[in-house]
Amino acid sequence: MINGKGRPGWAAFLFVLLLASQAAGTTFNVDVASGGLFFSPSTVTIQAGDTVKWTWKGTPHSVTSGVPGQSSGLFDSGVHNSGFTFSFTFPTAGTIAYYCTVHGGCCGMIGNVTVAAASPTPTPTPTPTPRPPSQAQLLNISTRLNVLTVDRVLIGGFIVTGTQPKKVILRAIGPSLATANPPVLGALVDPILELHEPDGPVITNDNWKDTQEAEIIASTVPPTDDLESAIVATLSPGAYTAIVSGKNSGTGVGLVEAYDLDQPADSQLANISTRGFVETSDNVMIGGFILGNGIGTTNVLIRAIGPSLANAIPPVPGALPDPTLELHDSNGSTLASNDNWKDTQEAEIIASTVPPTDDFESAIVATLAPGAYTAIVAGQGGLTGVALVEVYRLP
Repeated sequence: MINGKGRPGWAAFLFVLLLASQAAGTTFNVDVASGGLFFSPSTVTIQAGDTVKWTWKGTPHSVTSGVPGQSSGLFDSGVHNSGFTFSFTFPTAGTIAYYCTVHGGCCGMIGNVTVAAASPTPTPTPTPTPRPPSQAQLLNISTRLNVLTVDRVLIGGFIVTGTQPKKVILRAIGPSLATANPPVLGALVDPILELHEPDGPVITNDNWKDTQEAEIIASTVPPTDDLESAIVATLSPGAYTAIVSGKNSGTGVGLVEAYDLDQPADSQLANISTRGFVETSDNVMIGGFILGNGIGTTNVLIRAIGPSLANAIPPVPGALPDPTLELHDSNGSTLASNDNWKDTQEAEIIASTVPPTDDFESAIVATLAPGAYTAIVAGQGGLTGVALVEVYRLP
């Protein structure tokens, strides 16, 4: 139907001609990297037969259908610089995700086009039947880190893919870490949680009982301390960011978590990432994820990003110059480790389509059975700095 450059094939071309004979389609404009690493607007809603035109305001970027690490092949502009334009006409209804191949994985440069049917159907549309699970889904994601202030708070990003909204609970944990077994020293006393949606709205919670108490209890995983934070939300497919900071600029070890509360839905958590300041000893970056609700094994790519953050737009001050990465199972056994990604699995990592861009960064490709896993990011030789840990669910 569509070739690699995004031009309509014959079937799509005839369909567009048919639409044009009835009414001219509308063109919707989207800016690429105007003022930062994002599409503006990041979400557009159009009718079948309408066109989206992207205009490059920054350099270098692409517009590629799919999600980071999982290109759908529908369209791909290629990587271009400021002033370039790319258009695509959407002939049929659906929700199409797209991303920048340069910055989608590291920096959440993600967008969505929701295409409504050209004319309303006279009868109600039946609810789609959820597809039976094949590969295991990401059911829970979490990252523990020493939460500091300003640019060194705990920043967690995740992507929802699929055709239906996904209900999740996000938690920011601090005080209860001090009473864990074993206790965590220097736990964050009073965390604050923010959920940033793709089109700009922000949901904030300080103490979880202040809002949504009944919904949070019904999730079966409410925080155990009244000063901890939580948000229950039903999220459309797209990219989201959760930020954990300390009330009144407090600092300490905190934990950000996301739980899938609607596993049968035809959507899932496909990619997770967390950015923060990596220290040493107990204050390295610890990312956890649970695979479940599937059959057989699942392929994942785990990345530890540091040096390339210094070259991002805008650059991240104090980026970790040489991160190391370890993957552990639920028993604490080390399944794999990596310092520089080209040292091992270079071919597999390149085949994932999202290899790190700096040779000092780390990556691991693994085939995992359902279960709980932990990724640990530290600095080579005790180095410290801002780093990013990511988990991609691969095809």
